[in-house]
Amino acid sequence: MSTIEDREAAFIGKITAGATHELRNVLAIVKESAGLIEDIVNSPDKPGTAKADRLLRAVERIRDQVKRGSELLTSLNRFAHSLDHAEDETDLNEMAELLSSLCQRVARRGRHHVEAQPGDQALTVVANLLRLQMALHAAVDCCLEQLPERGKLTFKPIRHGGRPALEFNGESEGEAVTFAPTEAAAWSRLAAVLDDLGASVERVEAAQGFRLTLSG
Repeated sequence: MSTIEDREAAFIGKITAGATHELRNVLAIVKESAGLIEDIVNSPDKPGTAKADRLLRAVERIRDQVKRGSELLTSLNRFAHSLDHAEDETDLNEMAELLSSLCQRVARRGRHHVEAQPGDQALTVVANLLRLQMALHAAVDCCLEQLPERGKLTFKPIRHGGRPALEFNGESEGEAVTFAPTEAAAWSRLAAVLDDLGASVERVEAAQGFRLTLSG
């Protein structure tokens, strides 16, 4: 049976591998676009509007990928710094944004859309930030297992009963998706860190989603 330290190491490896894979894709697209620019510049065609338009499109594609790569590195850097202390204070809104950024690759594999919605106020949490992120990523995995293809997953920081929480809701073709996290394969990973965080999971009947409530 794996220890919590084993699960922590596996989680760090999973996040790092996912982010670096995305960065490799960014570099591949930049390389391809740079090659296209070189071909356009060296083509025997006379300069003209069509050639200029092709160059501008290639440059714009590079600019988009540079922005994407920069955002990935920022997210990976924030993730790394969250490991500096065993326990620290953070804003759950920032954790939700980081969660959204680092989950994009796995979401795209299932043709899903993942989005963090900003909370109405700052929600301070004092917790083991590594295990908090393990719980949040496991919660997302529970949702994505049960979300139909092309479905949308949103999560929003809220205050529930005086405690900080993250509410997960799904939508597919304009209809709410019912989540049953305890029936998902990823539930075991989520359940393994709930007690350590003093957290709980509850159904949100009105929206058919669920709420991950923290101790504060």
